[in-house]
Amino acid sequence: MSGFLVRKFGSAAVERAFRIDYARRYAGQRRLAVASLILIWTAVVIRDWLLLHTLDPRILFHVGYVRLAGAVGMALPLWLMWGPRVFDERWAVRLLCVVILSCWFALLGLVNAYPPVRVGQEIFPGFFVLLFLIFTLFRLRAITAAWLVGLCVVTYHLIELLQYIWGIPTPWSHWFTTGAMVLMMYLVGIVVCIQFDLTARREFVFRRTLRAAKARVEAASGVVRQQNERMREVVREKERFFSSAYHDIQQPLAAINLFIRSARIKLANEHAASHDLDVIEETARDILDMFKDIQDFSELGSYVPHLAPVDTQTVLMEVFEQYLEPARSRGLELRISLRRRPPPPIESDHALFKRALSNFMSNAIKYTSVGGIVVGWVEIGERLRIDVWDTGIGISPAHRDAIFAEYYQIDNPGRDRSKGLGLGLSIVNRVVGILPKHSMRFWSVKGRGSRFSLYAPISQLAPAIVTEDQANAACTSILNGRYILLCDDEPTVLEGLRRLFLNAGALVDTAGSMAGFEAILADEGRAPDIIVTDIRLRDGPNGIEVAERIRQHFAWAGVLPVAFITGELVSPRALRDFAEPFVLLRKSSTPESTLAEVSRLVADRPPTGFGQVRDP
Repeated sequence: MSGFLVRKFGSAAVERAFRIDYARRYAGQRRLAVASLILIWTAVVIRDWLLLHTLDPRILFHVGYVRLAGAVGMALPLWLMWGPRVFDERWAVRLLCVVILSCWFALLGLVNAYPPVRVGQEIFPGFFVLLFLIFTLFRLRAITAAWLVGLCVVTYHLIELLQYIWGIPTPWSHWFTTGAMVLMMYLVGIVVCIQFDLTARREFVFRRTLRAAKARVEAASGVVRQQNERMREVVREKERFFSSAYHDIQQPLAAINLFIRSARIKLANEHAASHDLDVIEETARDILDMFKDIQDFSELGSYVPHLAPVDTQTVLMEVFEQYLEPARSRGLELRISLRRRPPPPIESDHALFKRALSNFMSNAIKYTSVGGIVVGWVEIGERLRIDVWDTGIGISPAHRDAIFAEYYQIDNPGRDRSKGLGLGLSIVNRVVGILPKHSMRFWSVKGRGSRFSLYAPISQLAPAIVTEDQANAACTSILNGRYILLCDDEPTVLEGLRRLFLNAGALVDTAGSMAGFEAILADEGRAPDIIVTDIRLRDGPNGIEVAERIRQHFAWAGVLPVAFITGELVSPRALRDFAEPFVLLRKSSTPESTLAEVSRLVADRPPTGFGQVRDP
């Protein structure tokens, strides 16, 4: 019998919540059911007139009064149901009871008003329609439907009994038949109401459980989000720490490089100091190369490749010339395979492709002590394969799955800094993942050397050929006579940069912060051709704010170009709100590269007019 027993919830609060939810869920359905009942009731008035207008007019008026009373009795609760009371289960049940009783007693009144011969055919179906609406669309709970419809059934039998007592010619068979059908409808309807009630309670429990589960999930998600936010804050703090450390360590290294270049110029004829300077420069270059690997590895995660036709021969020669002297200094032979025709151009990112090939070359030189390195190429279908062969230590099978991991190095337990940090091949792995249709392979025999291959798609378009040395030579001469405002909070780096630009023929004013430029700006002299500033400054505004302040002061000269030189792990996207033209340079860059980039930035800008420029 468990499927036919409706039990209230054990908690009064839960039962109250169920009733509120029940009323809200079925408010619209109840309104529609009552409105439909009134429409049907009104439509039957036409049928009454068609059937009764030929009979006694008193019967027609009597029927009309009953119809009108029933319509008013149902319309008033319907009007109230369009308000907020329909969302209260108790009020909704009361209004539905008024509708049901009004319709039921109106039907009983029509039984007395209609000609007896037409009651069974015309009025009796109305009882079934009403019972159908009560047990389905009205969505009364089982207990309510039981007593309310039970009351209606009892009144129906009383009316039938009174008709028999009053002598109205109604046969016993009619009373028995109609009464049995009404009773049967009542019993079947109660069973339907019980199932509706049980289903509604199960759905309520399910939705309540689901909401509770969602609340727990959201609470857990909130905790996870908070933990993730704390973890992100820890990561950001860690990044800030490493960025600051990276910046602070690079400052003296950048100063070493700059002063070495200045000393070389001054000691051009002093051969005695040349060897010492070579050692210092090589040591500083090794350390800067390690930091450049960290910088490249950090930036590749957000790098967007710029695909264009690349002259393969030019890239091969640039890499070859770049590593020719380091190879000779280690007693190695570096050769490039020559063929009758140059290699075809490829569709790639020039900087990334050159970086990957350079890492292959650098890795080969580091791990080769006897013999040499050969660079070659072969065309395979629609792709070009670039090979870097070496006669180095080779790679044993035990290390082949780990050589592309970060900081992993073979046969370097003492962490010799001349062999870098172990990021070279991992950077190549990232580059290949970024560039579409690129891949790499390697072959190696322990003790006999290795071959690393880089695959790239062949381009159908011819690239523009401009060598890096030609570009640098052309750009460096542009700085002659140009006026530069230079800002850096590290005195040694500031002095090194000042000498670098002075040796290139530029006029330079320097300051360690915005306060140092106030006197220069107050003179209203010549507008600078370019602003060169560190991003991170200890005192006052940072480099971005300094550049904006100077730009505003010399607004009459147009938008001044800015070269930001930083030692931090700053992505170019951090400057996306800064107006062009500008360039982001690294303190780990070579002095020649710094000169070339600054020169390119002012290449298209005519020199500013001369004014009051302080003696550098």
